[in-house]
Amino acid sequence: MEKQEKYVLESYLITGSDYADFQVAVRRMKTGRRELFLFRIAGMALILASLLGRVYFGGRSQYNHTVYFLMICLGIGICLYYDYCMPYVVRRRAQRYFASRRCLVASHTEFDDTGICFVTEEGRERIPYGMLRRVYEDKRVILFEKEQELRFVPKRVLTLDEYKGVQKFLKRALREKYLQEGVC
Repeated sequence: MEKQEKYVLESYLITGSDYADFQVAVRRMKTGRRELFLFRIAGMALILASLLGRVYFGGRSQYNHTVYFLMICLGIGICLYYDYCMPYVVRRRAQRYFASRRCLVASHTEFDDTGICFVTEEGRERIPYGMLRRVYEDKRVILFEKEQELRFVPKRVLTLDEYKGVQKFLKRALREKYLQEGVC
């Protein structure tokens, strides 16, 4: 009889930083590529319009120079929002929320060929790979989306061997439902 391969992540504590990473990853996962592209195009169009306006309609008025400068600043802000501003705002909100709840959640996670098992103080939940809608991974967390529920595992609790084993399970079981963004 063949021994079933299994990866067990022993008890680890979810911290405020882990929760903030989770919230940022959720926001990035839910942001569509089309939305991101259109947002950046709008920012670039604003920059281009302000440059063209300054060249063709600029004149010598201090007011016009100020308006065109503010348009350029706004365009740059729009272009960089999803990369810099959004993660900062989401992290701050998440850390404030986590601190106000004063909840430290101990967790224990098991990966095997059939699914994932999450064990917390609230109980035990087994999720077969077939029930997962999507798995999203970024630099700091791995998100598991099941219908309307999201679970996560912070990557800081994984050793390199455990990470490769978990990644192998997920790639084999989920194929196109396994999304990796910004993973190094």
